[in-house]
Amino acid sequence: MPVFGLFNSQNSQNSQNSQNSQNSQNSQNSQATENSQGGPDSGVSSAALAVARDGTIGFWDGSADRQPKQEGRDSWAAMKAMATGPRRNLMDQAIGALFSVSAPEPGSGAGEGSVAIQGNPLVRLTKPSNAFLAEKQLPHLRGYADLRADRLPEIIMQTGDIQSFFALVGYMSPEATKWTLALSQAMLRLCSMLEMPLKHGFDVARPIAMSTGVQPLIQTPGHGARPSGHATEAFALATLLTRLFHDRAFDPVEEIRTGAPLFRHAERIAMNRTVAGVHFPTDSMAGAVLGVTVAEAFVKLLDGAAQAPSRHFKGAAYAGDFTLATLTASLADPAVIRSGSVGLSGEALPAWLTRMWQEAVEEW
Repeated sequence: MPVFGLFNSQNSQNSQNSQNSQNSQNSQNSQATENSQGGPDSGVSSAALAVARDGTIGFWDGSADRQPKQEGRDSWAAMKAMATGPRRNLMDQAIGALFSVSAPEPGSGAGEGSVAIQGNPLVRLTKPSNAFLAEKQLPHLRGYADLRADRLPEIIMQTGDIQSFFALVGYMSPEATKWTLALSQAMLRLCSMLEMPLKHGFDVARPIAMSTGVQPLIQTPGHGARPSGHATEAFALATLLTRLFHDRAFDPVEEIRTGAPLFRHAERIAMNRTVAGVHFPTDSMAGAVLGVTVAEAFVKLLDGAAQAPSRHFKGAAYAGDFTLATLTASLADPAVIRSGSVGLSGEALPAWLTRMWQEAVEEW
């Protein structure tokens, strides 16, 4: 069973697959327009700057005449000086290093994959057989297809942007909530890096592979269906933003039970993938469990907690639908989702990440 450590910061910009690319709603990129020369670099501008230097500098003997501000500055100040792309690489390496993925080898017959935090088991998912999906899950898509005309605008928009739907609940802007947006984008990239090895290892067939009657509204991705990337990312983002948006006890399970707006949007985003014909409800259940559990552990780690919930979704025999109600019932049923706990240690967290979290909390 391959184990994946999430350390490759060079690939962080490619972590969003074409179906789930949150980078189209990329609020952080607005910072890139603030070019230090006042405009984009070009041959003309570089030549003009070179001539201006020659005409104003006079004689310079190569000696220093000022002290670099980098001397002795802390990690937070150094991080804030970074441009958006390098900062993302730094964030992805630091956050990704907290997690690892263990996925089955495709075709091996193994049916379980897992995610760990700081080397400790956090989430376990099991794989249903294609025959089970065809018998127990495919019929759900017939009913969902009746919603296509109503959901089409959302479905199309959500192929490239889910973050805007959460911004309906809480005001977000690059200036007023800079660090909330940075952490939200980092969470979406983390989810993609976690879910893709599992999708590859499980290699679960898509609905279109089982019936000519599915006829999806959008192009079906070529990779495996389980867990749903949209469900993983939507529920992770809802969990993270629950902690930031609301001045109340952080309890994602209770927020799901009461149908809090952030989780109602997450539910709808996940369900729309079934409406579109590219996912089974059980894919969304697996994604929701993964997303909530990963984001909850990340938040608790940054908040200094010593433990976080761990969860095992026994999805090989899950025949039900996916809604907040079925998720709530499953979270309360050990036969479907068995809950435990995992230890956390904040000692190795970078100081700049802890400070970024504090700044994000204070934005609200």
